Amino acid sequence: MTTLLENPLPIVFFGVIVMAVLAAVAVTTRRAVVLLAMLGVLLLVAGGVVLERLVVTEVERVEASLEGAAAALEANDLDRAMQYVAPSADQTRSRAGQVLRWVRFTEVKVNNLEVTINDLASPPTAEAKFTGVFHFKDRTGQLFRESYATGLTVELRLEGDRWLITNHIEHHEVGM
Repeated sequence: MTTLLENPLPIVFFGVIVMAVLAAVAVTTRRAVVLLAMLGVLLLVAGGVVLERLVVTEVERVEASLEGAAAALEANDLDRAMQYVAPSADQTRSRAGQVLRWVRFTEVKVNNLEVTINDLASPPTAEAKFTGVFHFKDRTGQLFRESYATGLTVELRLEGDRWLITNHIEHHEVGM
C-alpha cells in the first residue's frame, strides 16, 4: 500500500490501461455509459495522484533529510549540513568537516536511493543505500580530479520529528 503513496506512476499506469480498455469498449459498443466510466476512472486517478502528493511517508521523509544534507554540502555550509546529523555521530561529523576543508563542492547528487525503515526499533531507524556523486574544486591543490562517485550506506534514527544521520559507510568508488 505504501508504494502507492510514494510514487504516482503505478496509479497513472493503472489509469492508462483501464482508459485504453474503456476506449476500445466505447469504440466497439458506441455507448455513452462507457464515457461516464472513463470520466470516473479519470477522477479516481486524479484523486489517487493528489492523495499521493498529500501523504508524506517515512521513506519520503528520510529521502528529504538526505536531499537536505546533500543541498547543504553543495552549498558548502557545514553548519547547515550538521543539522541533518545526530550529535552522537562523531565519525560522520568529523568526515564532513574534513572533506569541506579539502574541497568546495559544485554539485552533490544522491542517485539510486533505496530506503529501508525499521519501525520495530525504538526509536525507529532507517538504512539508506545510494550512490553519492560529488563534483568539486580542490582547496588544497593536491587532488588530481574534480569528481568522485561512491556507494554509501547511511544509517538514520528518528529523533523527535526528524530523521538524523547516525552513521555512514563509504563503499568502493563507482566508475563515472
